[in-house]
Amino acid sequence: MILYKPGTPFIYKGRRVTVDYIIIRKTGLWIRLAQSEEVCRPEDLTPIAPQGSDLAESPGRT
Repeated sequence: MILYKPGTPFIYKGRRVTVDYIIIRKTGLWIRLAQSEEVCRPEDLTPIAPQGSDLAESPGRT
């Protein structure tokens, strides 16, 4: 599951961005990017894995 909480880093159009806040409209979910006036759809964002995390080897994961 991807969390779109404020401060979460993503790649958008080849650059690193962070989430400012979430907008819920009748047309769907939109993400406002911090440090800019841009708004995008969640599917336009590529998650950045935290340094050193490997979900396949995390304790408690099967």
